[in-house]
Amino acid sequence: TPTMSSACEKTAAPGTPPASSASPFKPTAGIQDIMADLIEPSAEFVWESVSSTVTAEGVEEKQPTTDEEWADVRRHALILTESANLLLIEGRHVAREGKQLDDHGTPGNLTLEQVEQAITTDRASFVAFSQALHDVGASLVKAGDDKDVQAIMTYGETLDEVCESCHLKFWYPGQEIPPMPHQAPETN
Repeated sequence: TPTMSSACEKTAAPGTPPASSASPFKPTAGIQDIMADLIEPSAEFVWESVSSTVTAEGVEEKQPTTDEEWADVRRHALILTESANLLLIEGRHVAREGKQLDDHGTPGNLTLEQVEQAITTDRASFVAFSQALHDVGASLVKAGDDKDVQAIMTYGETLDEVCESCHLKFWYPGQEIPPMPHQAPETN
């Protein structure tokens, strides 16, 4: 029978992590879920938190003014920041098992399999885009902490550029942007 001393001899020293190569993460959501349920709504909130709208009556300025409104901006910026980390969890697929892309079949968009392959083939770029999302999110958190309207606008533009650049590489690289109405061919 094993003795107490023999059992203790086989355990790791205090503070030593267990020897395991298995990831402790258990991804459930797909990248598409994280985008649709966390990143997109938080980005929209941040983008819409500061705006200037020209109307017949003049310019309407919108920006957070209360501590509660600034806390909401910060919360959404933090969701953006940490969601970038969720995108990088090894083993996370683009869509949950049995699901297709929400925009499956849209001209110019990759198929689910093509998106998975693109991310696998160029993981370094996917990681770089995710890290850029994290960094701009962290800048937006700071802007919320500092109650800095101009920083929200500046980093909001950067956020849009990061998102669009990643999507153009991994989601819809063949997207065709329709001409502006004044550029469209005449129809009779």
